[in-house]
Amino acid sequence: MAIIAALAVAFAAYTSILVSDLKAQAQTFDLNKLEQMESASVILDRKGRIFGQIYVENRETVPYDQLPRDLINAVIAVEDAKFYRHQGYDLLGIARAALKNFTAGHVRQGASTITQQLARNSFSLKQKTFRRKLLEVFLARRIEEQFGKQKIMELYLNRIYFGGGLYGAEAAARGYFGKAAREMSLAECATLAGLIKSPNRLSPWSDGAASREARNYVLDRMHDLDLISREQCARARAEQIAIGSRQNAQGQTYAVDYIRQQVIAAVGWDRAMNEGFRIQTTID
Repeated sequence: MAIIAALAVAFAAYTSILVSDLKAQAQTFDLNKLEQMESASVILDRKGRIFGQIYVENRETVPYDQLPRDLINAVIAVEDAKFYRHQGYDLLGIARAALKNFTAGHVRQGASTITQQLARNSFSLKQKTFRRKLLEVFLARRIEEQFGKQKIMELYLNRIYFGGGLYGAEAAARGYFGKAAREMSLAECATLAGLIKSPNRLSPWSDGAASREARNYVLDRMHDLDLISREQCARARAEQIAIGSRQNAQGQTYAVDYIRQQVIAAVGWDRAMNEGFRIQTTID
């Protein structure tokens, strides 16, 4: 018994030191980085239509009011049903995932909230360790204290990867569906939400059947959470979505390559690739 008691005391001391250390480490992160995202420079034809893009990460950031409510609800349904009720992390969800991972003998479930995912993707916290997970929790708490839920959702949907080289909801909507994010249907919103777990594998450009299956799961979850009606769910499940071609979405043409070279020569590589210029041309 004495040995067990000593081990318990040692474990408690270790945990206390670890928590204190990670709380302090979480305070060192610059939360301004959350809003610093690379944005594609957009090339417009003479009528103001998007002709191509210049980018490192194909992203076009948009404000919260340009993100459709159906997309927000779809993401909440499959990624973080308690989003509006937690303070950055879900202790019960973490405990449940830890138990499943322990019984499985390997990591099967992550239990990361949307805020934790935002922290991980913004600061490249990629290691699958208990220490990283705990740091992510403390960092998520800081984010929740500094930003409201609306801003967190805006940052998340502008940063998250949707497969096919598309970052953020706006680039994904234009790439896959040829329209702005605010114009997406319920079925299209559910399609994007369904990609987040495994964006490249579930991309409509990679596996249309798997993408539709993921979309339907999202719609069912939305219905289960009373975010949509049974009729809305059925209509969205039946919708035949037109997926744009990958080549058109990426805009890799000789004209785009020439314009890219001219812009880089004028403003430099970093600015051309990251600052989101709108480049007007006389191209028909």
